[in-house]
Amino acid sequence: MRITPVHPMFGAEISGIDVAAPLDAVTLEALRGALDGYGVVVIPDQERLDDDAQIAFCQNFGTLQTSITLHRKDAPRRMTRDELTELSNIDGAGQRIASDDTKRKLQLPGRLWHSDNSFRSPPGLFTFLHARVVPPKGGDTEFADMRAAYDELDEATRDRLCGLQVIHSLARSRELVGAPPLSPEERVNLPDTIQPLVRGHPASGRKSLYLSSHARDVVGMDEREGRALLAELTDHATQARFVYSHKWSAGDMVIWDNRCTMHRATPFPEDRYRRDMRRTSVADTEAAVAA
Repeated sequence: MRITPVHPMFGAEISGIDVAAPLDAVTLEALRGALDGYGVVVIPDQERLDDDAQIAFCQNFGTLQTSITLHRKDAPRRMTRDELTELSNIDGAGQRIASDDTKRKLQLPGRLWHSDNSFRSPPGLFTFLHARVVPPKGGDTEFADMRAAYDELDEATRDRLCGLQVIHSLARSRELVGAPPLSPEERVNLPDTIQPLVRGHPASGRKSLYLSSHARDVVGMDEREGRALLAELTDHATQARFVYSHKWSAGDMVIWDNRCTMHRATPFPEDRYRRDMRRTSVADTEAAVAA
Protein backbone atom coordinates (compact mmCIF):
# COMPACT_ATOMS: atom_id res chain seq x y z
CA MET A 1 0.00 0.00 0.00
CA ARG A 2 1.53 3.27 -1.19
CA ILE A 3 0.21 6.75 -0.41
CA THR A 4 0.97 9.71 -2.68
CA PRO A 5 -0.38 13.22 -1.92
CA VAL A 6 -2.34 14.83 -4.76
CA HIS A 7 -2.65 18.37 -3.35
CA PRO A 8 -0.51 20.53 -1.06
CA MET A 9 -3.22 20.66 1.62
CA PHE A 10 -5.18 17.41 1.39
CA GLY A 11 -6.04 14.39 -0.73
CA ALA A 12 -3.94 11.35 -1.57
CA GLU A 13 -3.81 8.50 -4.08
CA ILE A 14 -3.47 4.99 -2.67
CA SER A 15 -2.09 2.16 -4.76
CA GLY A 16 -1.28 -1.45 -4.05
CA ILE A 17 -4.66 -2.58 -2.67
CA ASP A 18 -7.68 -4.37 -4.14
CA VAL A 19 -10.85 -3.29 -2.35
CA ALA A 20 -12.87 -6.05 -4.05
CA ALA A 21 -10.95 -8.59 -1.93
CA PRO A 22 -11.16 -8.97 1.86
CA LEU A 23 -8.73 -6.60 3.54
CA ASP A 24 -6.86 -7.42 6.73
CA ALA A 25 -7.10 -5.31 9.87
CA VAL A 26 -3.72 -3.66 9.33
CA THR A 27 -4.63 -2.48 5.83
CA LEU A 28 -8.03 -1.21 6.96
CA GLU A 29 -6.43 0.70 9.82
CA ALA A 30 -3.93 2.27 7.44
CA LEU A 31 -6.71 3.22 5.03
CA ARG A 32 -8.77 4.82 7.80
CA GLY A 33 -5.66 6.66 8.98
CA ALA A 34 -5.16 8.02 5.47
CA LEU A 35 -8.77 9.22 5.42
CA ASP A 36 -8.34 10.91 8.80
CA GLY A 37 -5.24 12.70 7.61
CA TYR A 38 -5.96 13.49 3.96
CA GLY A 39 -9.76 13.82 3.95
CA VAL A 40 -9.99 12.43 0.39
CA VAL A 41 -8.35 9.27 -0.95
CA VAL A 42 -8.29 8.03 -4.54
CA ILE A 43 -7.86 4.29 -5.14
CA PRO A 44 -7.43 3.66 -8.89
CA ASP A 45 -7.73 0.43 -10.88
CA GLN A 46 -10.69 -1.10 -9.03
CA GLU A 47 -12.41 -2.50 -12.13
CA ARG A 48 -13.23 -5.79 -10.36
CA LEU A 49 -15.49 -4.07 -7.86
CA ASP A 50 -19.19 -4.90 -8.33
CA ASP A 51 -22.19 -3.70 -6.33
CA ASP A 52 -22.06 -6.41 -3.67
CA ALA A 53 -18.29 -6.08 -3.23
CA GLN A 54 -18.61 -2.30 -2.88
CA ILE A 55 -21.17 -2.72 -0.10
CA ALA A 56 -19.01 -5.34 1.63
CA PHE A 57 -15.99 -3.03 1.50
CA CYS A 58 -17.91 -0.04 2.85
CA GLN A 59 -19.26 -2.02 5.80
CA ASN A 60 -15.73 -2.02 7.21
CA PHE A 61 -16.16 1.69 7.98
CA GLY A 62 -19.54 1.92 9.66
CA THR A 63 -23.29 1.57 9.22
CA LEU A 64 -24.39 1.98 5.63
CA GLN A 65 -27.04 4.58 4.90
CA THR A 66 -29.90 3.72 2.58
CA SER A 67 -30.28 5.73 -0.60
CA ILE A 68 -32.64 8.71 -0.52
CA THR A 69 -33.79 7.67 -4.01
CA LEU A 70 -35.95 5.05 -2.29
CA HIS A 71 -38.35 7.86 -1.44
CA ARG A 72 -39.17 8.81 -5.06
CA LYS A 73 -41.80 6.99 -7.10
CA ASP A 74 -41.32 9.16 -10.21
CA ALA A 75 -37.66 8.16 -10.80
CA PRO A 76 -37.30 4.37 -11.19
CA ARG A 77 -34.20 2.87 -9.60
CA ARG A 78 -31.85 0.52 -11.47
CA MET A 79 -30.12 -0.52 -8.26
CA THR A 80 -31.14 -3.76 -6.56
CA ARG A 81 -29.52 -2.87 -3.21
CA ASP A 82 -31.09 -0.16 -1.03
CA GLU A 83 -27.65 1.09 0.03
CA LEU A 84 -26.63 2.01 -3.53
CA THR A 85 -27.26 5.28 -5.33
CA GLU A 86 -26.54 5.59 -9.03
CA LEU A 87 -25.18 8.85 -10.37
CA SER A 88 -25.70 8.33 -14.06
CA ASN A 89 -27.38 9.50 -17.23
CA ILE A 90 -28.39 6.04 -18.46
CA ASP A 91 -31.46 3.86 -18.12
CA GLY A 92 -31.81 0.14 -17.36
CA ALA A 93 -30.83 -0.73 -20.93
CA GLY A 94 -27.66 1.37 -20.72
CA GLN A 95 -28.99 4.08 -23.04
CA ARG A 96 -28.61 7.78 -22.38
CA ILE A 97 -31.61 9.52 -20.86
CA ALA A 98 -32.67 13.10 -21.58
CA SER A 99 -31.23 15.87 -19.44
CA ASP A 100 -34.78 16.87 -18.46
CA ASP A 101 -35.60 13.37 -17.20
CA THR A 102 -36.72 13.47 -13.55
CA LYS A 103 -33.83 11.24 -12.52
CA ARG A 104 -31.30 13.66 -13.96
CA LYS A 105 -33.05 16.69 -12.50
CA LEU A 106 -32.87 15.12 -9.06
CA GLN A 107 -29.09 14.88 -9.47
CA LEU A 108 -28.67 18.59 -10.24
CA PRO A 109 -28.00 19.61 -6.60
CA GLY A 110 -24.82 17.52 -6.86
CA ARG A 111 -23.33 20.35 -8.92
CA LEU A 112 -23.49 22.64 -5.89
CA TRP A 113 -20.87 22.54 -3.14
CA HIS A 114 -22.22 20.21 -0.47
CA SER A 115 -21.54 17.68 2.25
CA ASP A 116 -23.36 14.40 1.65
CA ASN A 117 -26.47 13.78 3.73
CA SER A 118 -25.94 16.80 5.95
CA PHE A 119 -29.76 17.00 6.03
CA ARG A 120 -29.99 13.61 7.76
CA SER A 121 -29.51 12.53 11.35
CA PRO A 122 -26.94 11.20 11.66
CA PRO A 123 -25.40 12.86 8.59
CA GLY A 124 -22.99 11.21 6.18
CA LEU A 125 -19.56 10.23 7.46
CA PHE A 126 -17.62 8.66 4.58
CA THR A 127 -18.83 8.58 0.97
CA PHE A 128 -17.55 5.95 -1.47
CA LEU A 129 -17.93 6.68 -5.19
CA HIS A 130 -16.93 4.10 -7.78
CA ALA A 131 -16.61 4.94 -11.48
CA ARG A 132 -18.06 2.36 -13.88
CA VAL A 133 -18.34 4.44 -17.08
CA VAL A 134 -16.82 7.92 -17.45
CA PRO A 135 -17.03 10.50 -20.26
CA PRO A 136 -13.81 11.44 -22.07
CA LYS A 137 -14.21 15.04 -20.93
CA GLY A 138 -16.05 16.78 -18.12
CA GLY A 139 -17.78 15.08 -15.21
CA ASP A 140 -14.93 15.77 -12.78
CA THR A 141 -15.51 15.99 -9.02
CA GLU A 142 -14.07 18.91 -7.10
CA PHE A 143 -13.26 18.72 -3.38
CA ALA A 144 -12.70 21.56 -0.90
CA ASP A 145 -10.69 21.22 2.31
CA MET A 146 -12.85 22.70 5.05
CA ARG A 147 -10.09 22.32 7.65
CA ALA A 148 -7.66 24.51 5.74
CA ALA A 149 -10.46 26.99 5.10
CA TYR A 150 -11.17 27.20 8.83
CA ASP A 151 -7.48 27.54 9.67
CA GLU A 152 -7.21 30.66 7.49
CA LEU A 153 -10.08 32.49 9.18
CA ASP A 154 -9.04 35.31 11.47
CA GLU A 155 -9.52 34.89 15.21
CA ALA A 156 -12.46 37.28 15.38
CA THR A 157 -14.36 35.30 12.74
CA ARG A 158 -13.64 32.02 14.47
CA ASP A 159 -14.97 33.45 17.73
CA ARG A 160 -18.10 34.64 15.91
CA LEU A 161 -18.76 31.19 14.44
CA CYS A 162 -18.17 29.27 17.65
CA GLY A 163 -21.41 27.65 18.82
CA LEU A 164 -23.51 28.63 15.80
CA GLN A 165 -25.95 26.04 14.48
CA VAL A 166 -27.40 25.70 10.99
CA ILE A 167 -30.62 24.21 9.63
CA HIS A 168 -29.92 21.79 6.77
CA SER A 169 -32.65 20.84 4.31
CA LEU A 170 -32.75 18.75 1.14
CA ALA A 171 -35.49 21.09 -0.08
CA ARG A 172 -33.02 24.00 0.05
CA SER A 173 -30.51 22.54 -2.43
CA ARG A 174 -33.34 21.40 -4.71
CA GLU A 175 -34.76 24.91 -4.68
CA LEU A 176 -31.40 26.49 -5.56
CA VAL A 177 -31.09 24.56 -8.85
CA GLY A 178 -34.76 24.24 -9.78
CA ALA A 179 -34.86 20.49 -9.15
CA PRO A 180 -38.15 18.71 -8.37
CA PRO A 181 -39.49 19.55 -4.91
CA LEU A 182 -39.60 16.99 -2.11
CA SER A 183 -42.01 14.13 -2.59
CA PRO A 184 -44.49 13.34 0.21
CA GLU A 185 -42.28 10.37 1.19
CA GLU A 186 -39.18 12.57 1.28
CA ARG A 187 -40.89 15.15 3.50
CA VAL A 188 -41.77 12.40 5.98
CA ASN A 189 -38.50 10.47 5.88
CA LEU A 190 -35.98 13.29 5.35
CA PRO A 191 -36.94 16.12 7.72
CA ASP A 192 -34.69 19.11 8.29
CA THR A 193 -31.80 18.77 10.74
CA ILE A 194 -29.69 21.16 12.76
CA GLN A 195 -25.91 20.86 12.50
CA PRO A 196 -22.99 22.76 14.07
CA LEU A 197 -21.32 25.31 11.81
CA VAL A 198 -17.88 24.34 13.10
CA ARG A 199 -16.94 20.72 13.80
CA GLY A 200 -13.95 19.12 15.45
CA HIS A 201 -12.49 15.98 13.92
CA PRO A 202 -12.25 13.24 16.58
CA ALA A 203 -9.14 11.63 15.09
CA SER A 204 -7.05 14.59 13.94
CA GLY A 205 -8.34 17.12 16.44
CA ARG A 206 -8.56 19.74 13.68
CA LYS A 207 -11.57 22.04 13.40
CA SER A 208 -13.38 22.56 10.13
CA LEU A 209 -16.28 24.48 8.68
CA TYR A 210 -19.37 22.35 8.15
CA LEU A 211 -21.09 23.86 5.13
CA SER A 212 -23.33 22.57 2.38
CA SER A 213 -25.78 23.71 -0.28
CA HIS A 214 -28.31 21.98 1.99
CA ALA A 215 -27.56 24.60 4.67
CA ARG A 216 -30.54 26.96 4.77
CA ASP A 217 -30.55 29.21 7.83
CA VAL A 218 -28.43 29.98 10.87
CA VAL A 219 -30.39 29.30 14.04
CA GLY A 220 -31.28 32.48 15.92
CA MET A 221 -30.05 34.78 13.13
CA ASP A 222 -32.08 36.93 10.75
CA GLU A 223 -32.70 34.99 7.52
CA ARG A 224 -30.93 37.47 5.26
CA GLU A 225 -27.98 37.88 7.61
CA GLY A 226 -27.63 34.13 8.17
CA ARG A 227 -27.74 33.26 4.50
CA ALA A 228 -25.25 36.00 3.70
CA LEU A 229 -22.89 34.51 6.29
CA LEU A 230 -23.23 31.01 4.81
CA ALA A 231 -22.60 32.35 1.30
CA GLU A 232 -19.55 34.31 2.48
CA LEU A 233 -18.06 31.27 4.20
CA THR A 234 -18.75 29.05 1.19
CA ASP A 235 -17.00 31.52 -1.12
CA HIS A 236 -14.03 31.58 1.24
CA ALA A 237 -13.86 27.79 1.63
CA THR A 238 -14.02 27.03 -2.11
CA GLN A 239 -11.20 29.29 -3.26
CA ALA A 240 -8.89 27.59 -5.74
CA ARG A 241 -6.11 27.02 -3.22
CA PHE A 242 -8.43 24.86 -1.08
CA VAL A 243 -9.73 22.76 -4.01
CA TYR A 244 -8.60 19.48 -5.54
CA SER A 245 -10.25 18.48 -8.84
CA HIS A 246 -10.40 14.77 -9.60
CA LYS A 247 -10.45 13.66 -13.23
CA TRP A 248 -12.10 10.26 -13.24
CA SER A 249 -10.89 7.08 -14.89
CA ALA A 250 -13.03 3.96 -15.08
CA GLY A 251 -12.36 1.83 -12.02
CA ASP A 252 -11.50 4.70 -9.69
CA MET A 253 -12.79 4.44 -6.14
CA VAL A 254 -12.76 7.78 -4.33
CA ILE A 255 -13.56 8.03 -0.61
CA TRP A 256 -14.02 11.26 1.30
CA ASP A 257 -14.77 12.42 4.81
CA ASN A 258 -17.89 14.60 4.82
CA ARG A 259 -16.99 16.07 8.21
CA CYS A 260 -14.09 18.05 6.81
CA THR A 261 -14.64 18.36 3.04
CA MET A 262 -17.22 19.60 0.57
CA HIS A 263 -17.51 18.48 -3.03
CA ARG A 264 -19.41 19.07 -6.24
CA ALA A 265 -19.78 17.42 -9.64
CA THR A 266 -18.91 19.30 -12.83
CA PRO A 267 -21.00 19.11 -16.04
CA PHE A 268 -20.18 17.00 -19.08
CA PRO A 269 -21.70 16.70 -22.61
CA GLU A 270 -24.66 14.50 -21.65
CA ASP A 271 -26.02 14.49 -25.19
CA ARG A 272 -22.85 12.70 -26.39
CA TYR A 273 -21.43 10.62 -23.54
CA ARG A 274 -22.51 8.22 -20.83
CA ARG A 275 -21.54 8.44 -17.17
CA ASP A 276 -22.28 5.71 -14.63
CA MET A 277 -21.15 5.87 -11.00
CA ARG A 278 -22.11 3.97 -7.82
CA ARG A 279 -22.28 5.78 -4.49
CA THR A 280 -22.50 4.36 -0.99
CA SER A 281 -22.12 6.15 2.33
CA VAL A 282 -21.79 5.29 5.98
CA ALA A 283 -23.50 7.18 8.77
CA ASP A 284 -21.67 9.53 11.10
CA THR A 285 -21.18 8.49 14.69
CA GLU A 286 -22.76 11.74 15.89
CA ALA A 287 -26.45 12.54 15.49
CA ALA A 288 -27.62 15.97 14.38
CA VAL A 289 -28.15 18.57 17.09
CA ALA A 290 -31.91 18.26 16.58
CA ALA A 291 -34.05 16.36 14.11
